[in-house]
Amino acid sequence: MNKDKIRNLLNIIFMIGAIVGVIYYLTKDRTIGTYIILISMCFKIAESSLRMIK
Repeated sequence: MNKDKIRNLLNIIFMIGAIVGVIYYLTKDRTIGTYIILISMCFKIAESSLRMIK
C-alpha cells in the first residue's frame, strides 16, 4: 500500500469513529463517548503525521 491509501484508510477510520463517538456521547454514556472520540483522534494524528513526513 502506498502512503495515500494508508492516509485515506486512517481518515475513514477517524471519521467513522468520530461520528460513532458523538452519537454515543449524545445518546448514552458521555465518558465512553469521549473515549471513542479520543481513540479516533489518535488515527487522525497518525494520518497527519504521515502527511507531514512526506
